[in-house]
Amino acid sequence: MTTAAIQFAAGLPRDGMSPRNRSEVAIMSRIAEQEDRAAKFAARHDFHVQNALASVDPRSTTLSDAAIGREIRELRRAQGRTQKDLARRIGVTGAQLHRYEVGTTRIAASRLIAIANALEIRPDLLIAAGSRQDAAALPVPAAQSDFGDDIVELLEVFMSISDPKQRSALVAVAKMMAERYNHHPQASSGAASEA
Repeated sequence: MTTAAIQFAAGLPRDGMSPRNRSEVAIMSRIAEQEDRAAKFAARHDFHVQNALASVDPRSTTLSDAAIGREIRELRRAQGRTQKDLARRIGVTGAQLHRYEVGTTRIAASRLIAIANALEIRPDLLIAAGSRQDAAALPVPAAQSDFGDDIVELLEVFMSISDPKQRSALVAVAKMMAERYNHHPQASSGAASEA
């Protein structure tokens, strides 16, 4: 019997690779593609971060400004007030209050006090929201090759979300999932193997 006949009889293709081996080669090829894509994304991201850091204006907004703005918006909404109403009470336009709430404009201390008074809260509650944001900022880990397309896709999706509340919700879900995995790795890996 020829080698080809033996392979045919054994159910092996003529290239000598079993379907399982072919599948493993395809998976390894896909992983290599993902690693390459992740490396390209990391290089592109590093370039943008370096350019951004080189042109950082010390007067530009920070994560704390955005956190204070979100807190103002949440408190305003909880009290059932409109942007227009609160803006009028603190002496700014509705557009300016909107910029405060989304964190695109920094808030002067005197304006922060006026906002706190209008919301009938202590100013330190707003400042605390900003300091919690600073404490919550975690260093971004170096890209690992096993992240592949998943991390690239997650970052692209996250960066496309413009609403701070939706971004916060996504971060909260990710933290919850990470915490669950760290406390119950067997449960998570079992769920993954069932899929």
